[in-house]
Amino acid sequence: MGTTPNLLTGQVTPKRPGQSPGKSLRTILKNQQWGQIFAAIVMYVIIIVIGTFISDEKGEKWWLVALAISICHIYLSAEDINERQLGAMFTLGQPAGDLESGPYFAFWPFCYIRKETKNVVQLEIGVLTPEEKKKAAGLENSASVFLLEDPFYLNWGDLQSADYKDILDESGKIVVKSVAEQKKEEGARFKNNPLAKPLVTATHLTIRFEIWSLTHLIQKAGSLLEANELIQKAAIAALISYAGKSFVARAIADMESVDAWLKTTIENFVADPGSERYKEEPSRSWGVNIRKTQITRMGTAKRISEAQADQGVEIYKAQAEKFKLTETAAGRAEATKLQADADLIRLKKEGKGTAEAAMLLLFARRKGITELAKIAKKPEGQLILQLEALERALAQGKAVIVPMELSKIVGALGSKLIP
Repeated sequence: MGTTPNLLTGQVTPKRPGQSPGKSLRTILKNQQWGQIFAAIVMYVIIIVIGTFISDEKGEKWWLVALAISICHIYLSAEDINERQLGAMFTLGQPAGDLESGPYFAFWPFCYIRKETKNVVQLEIGVLTPEEKKKAAGLENSASVFLLEDPFYLNWGDLQSADYKDILDESGKIVVKSVAEQKKEEGARFKNNPLAKPLVTATHLTIRFEIWSLTHLIQKAGSLLEANELIQKAAIAALISYAGKSFVARAIADMESVDAWLKTTIENFVADPGSERYKEEPSRSWGVNIRKTQITRMGTAKRISEAQADQGVEIYKAQAEKFKLTETAAGRAEATKLQADADLIRLKKEGKGTAEAAMLLLFARRKGITELAKIAKKPEGQLILQLEALERALAQGKAVIVPMELSKIVGALGSKLIP
């Protein structure tokens, strides 16, 4: 894919990997840029001449309208690419070439320019700590740092299910270390290692790359954001495949080899100029150069952390239950003591009240007997007592014989009732 010269300097974009435009192509692009400017000038002149021709000296000034239209078109067609950007020009939807920093003229609406960052793009894949987020946001070129914080988990195999291959020499014919030797060596090396068991980790990954051809990137991925997403998915898929054939202890011990393998995998995915795929099919290139891939944090083994969390929960529950039983027993003991004290006070008061009531009753009886004795000394009193006894007996349905004469009773009643 070729380049477009700077409008003011006339310089051509330096060659980049995958770009080797010949002299004729650079000439075509340069002529295309100046051809757009010439076509625009001709259009402006025609519009202004027509506006002047149809204008009336004392009426409408159409040449002013034509001039305003020309100025608006210049504004829509002029583009500036700053020092931290690179661009790509498209004519009628077809790529015209990559652009370096500087001012350009794209004849609107037939031509347009798309711009992206020239800085090294950094992808942070996986969950970040608050400190890492703060550091990433504070970078000078933070506009080219993309935080892809969707968590992803790797299901790792174990020592027994790990994949092994014969290690060959540079010629690829002589076996340097066989599969059996590797299994024996790693079996002794990672024996009783908890990270050599099946685990699930929440891993964090960093990928850095730069764009050397925005035209290629747009043609293959659509935009930088879409390219980031596709590279993220490719890296995660590669790591998931690798984790199923290995185990955490081996990956940590050979982290540099894992990073190098992942970098090669991503390079082949985007057809990096240094990859085997680019050598076979240069046209498949995305126009990016993978600088670095690194597993920056393997992450705590999820099953181990979950077991520790479960253990903590059980301990907390046991302690809470113990505290609950202790407090409940203490509360019940205190409640029993308070109830006993209340019962003692109640019994004391009831006993005192009963004694006082008995004394009052005895006093009343004594008083009543004294009064009855006084009444019984009088004939009227005797009669009243006899009548009360008779009334009580009759109320109870008993037959009572009163040892007194009827005339005496009637006479006593008459003398009592008549004032």
